[in-house]
Amino acid sequence: MAEGASIETPGAIAEQLVVQRLRAVLPPSVAVLANLSWILREHGYVREGEADVVIGDPDHGIMVIEVKAGQIRRDATGTWWAGPRRLPRSPFKQASDSRHSLVDKLCELPGWPARLKPIAGQAVAFPHVELDSMRGRLGLLGPEVDPDLIADQSMFMETDASRAELTAFIDRAFASWSGSSDTRPPGKAGIDALVAMTSEPFEITPMLRNEIAEGESKVIKLTAEQFSLLNTLRSIRRASIVGGAGTGKTLIAAEKARRLAREGFRTLLVCFNSPLAGMLAQEVAKTVDETGLLEVKTFHQLCEDLGREAGVLGPRPTPVRQPWFDITLPRALDDAIAKLGPRYHSIVVDEGQDFDAGWLLSLEGLLFGGREDVLYIFHDPAQALFREDAVGGLGMDEYPLAMNCRNAQPIHALIQRFAGEGLSAEALRQDGRRPELIEADGPQATIKALRTVLHRLRVDEGVKPWDIAVLTGARLEDSPVWHVPGRQLGNEVLGNPAVDDAGRSLGAPAQDVPELPSDVILCDTIRRFKGLERPVIILVELSTNDAEMLDRLLYVGGSRARQYLVVIGSAGVIARLR
Repeated sequence: MAEGASIETPGAIAEQLVVQRLRAVLPPSVAVLANLSWILREHGYVREGEADVVIGDPDHGIMVIEVKAGQIRRDATGTWWAGPRRLPRSPFKQASDSRHSLVDKLCELPGWPARLKPIAGQAVAFPHVELDSMRGRLGLLGPEVDPDLIADQSMFMETDASRAELTAFIDRAFASWSGSSDTRPPGKAGIDALVAMTSEPFEITPMLRNEIAEGESKVIKLTAEQFSLLNTLRSIRRASIVGGAGTGKTLIAAEKARRLAREGFRTLLVCFNSPLAGMLAQEVAKTVDETGLLEVKTFHQLCEDLGREAGVLGPRPTPVRQPWFDITLPRALDDAIAKLGPRYHSIVVDEGQDFDAGWLLSLEGLLFGGREDVLYIFHDPAQALFREDAVGGLGMDEYPLAMNCRNAQPIHALIQRFAGEGLSAEALRQDGRRPELIEADGPQATIKALRTVLHRLRVDEGVKPWDIAVLTGARLEDSPVWHVPGRQLGNEVLGNPAVDDAGRSLGAPAQDVPELPSDVILCDTIRRFKGLERPVIILVELSTNDAEMLDRLLYVGGSRARQYLVVIGSAGVIARLR
C-alpha cells in the first residue's frame, strides 16, 4: 500500500484480506508482515524497497507476496492494470524486485546471522479474480509468470476448502524456491531479525536518568502520532520534522538514529547543545557499542574533531570567543570535508533550529551520497534562541508533531501561547500542579525568593536535588545567583560541572563532563539546558528588555519542567505570564 493511502482503498482492503487469511492458516511461529518498507544502500546509492505482504517461516524461508486488487488485465501495449489503476510494471516483476531488495537489506543488518543466505521466493495474490476464467489460456500471462505462484480468489473465501487450498499454495510456493544449494532456512534468529527490522514494538525510556524518586519513574511510550512518524520515515530519505517542546522530537531522533545504525547505516546523531549531546550519548550507548556505526556529537565538536584529524585547524584560543564557534570551526569542517571526504550514510540532526543554514549544507558534504543520502532534521522554530530557524528554507518535506507528551497540562497551558502553532491545545498528561509565579525585583529579592523555594521543595516536600534544575535567562558569568558565595542558598548548594567558578564553559566534550554530585542542585542557563528536562524547573533572571526573546526564554525554559514549574521574576515578567 502506498505511503499515506487510506485503509479504505481497494488495494488496502485486498491486502488486509490476504493477511487475515494467511494468519488463519499459518502457525504462530510463522510471521505474516504487511506493508513493509525499507531503505537499502546498493553500490554507493540509496534506493527504497517495499512489499505488500511477507511470510517469514523459520523452517521454509521468506516469501514476498505482491497483492493486486480488482480485475487484472494486460492490454495490447503490454501494460498491466489492476482495476482502473495502471501498473508501472507487472506484478510478477514487482514481487521479484521486492524479494531481491528485501534479502539484500536483511543481509546487511548487523543483527542478521552471519553468512546466512536465506531461502526466499515471491508470489502474487489476486484475491478478486479467479484463474479458472483463463482456463486453457494461462500461457497468455507471459513467460515470466508461473501460474502455480498465483493465489487467486478461490483461496481467500471463508470456507474449509479455500483454507486447504491456500495452505497447499503456500507449501507449493516455498517448495518452488527451495532448490538452491547455497541457501538455507532463516531459522528463528533470521525471522526475529526480519520482524525487528519492520514491526517490532518498542518503548523509549526518558532522556534523563535522574527521575523522580520513590516510584515516580515511568517509561515513556510512543504515542500513536510518534509511532506513525517513525513508520513513515522508514522509506523517506530526507525529512524535516517540526514540533513544539515536549512533542518527542529528541526521543524520535535518538530512536531513528538507533534504527539506522542497526540497519547497517554509518550514522551521525548531531545536536547543538553539549549537555544534550551527553545525554544522547548515554541513551544510544548500547547501539554504539554493538554496531560501531553510530556517533553522537555536537556540531562544534564535530567541526573540531574533523578539523584536528585533517590538520586544518589551529590551536584553540584562550579565552575562547564567539568567532571561534561562528566562523573558525565551521570553516574547519568545510576544509576537513574537502580533504577527508564523506564518512556517513545517514545524519540525524536534533535542535535543527539552532543550526546556521551554511552548517546544514556542510553536513550534507559528510554524506557519501550527498543529497541522495539520508538526512533527518528535527526542529522547533519557537526555540530558536541563537539564530532564526533556517530549516524551512531547505525545501525538505515537512512532518509535524503536535501532541505535548512531556509537560503536565497546567505547565502546557502556561507556555502554549509562546509556541506559535507548535503545540496542540491540550497536553497528553493531565496531571501536575499549577505553575508558581513569584514576583521578585532585583538580584537580592531573587536570591531570597530562590532560597525560600529550595528550602520548601527540599525540606517540606522531600524533593531530591537531582530532580531540580535552576535555570537562568542570563549568562552564568553575569548571573548574581551563580555568584552567591559558595553558591550556597540556605542548606542547598548549586553547581554545574561543565563550567568553572566564574561560570565560563570548560569546553570539554560532552562525554568528558563529570557527573554532578548527588547533593548538589544543577544551575545552568536556559539556552544550554534546551533539549533536556527535569521534574522541577525554577526560572530566574529573565530580562524584559527584549520582549520577543523573553517569550522564547519563557517557552524554552518553562517547557523543561515535566511536573512543576516555578518562575521568579520582575513584575513585568510575571505580568507576561498572567
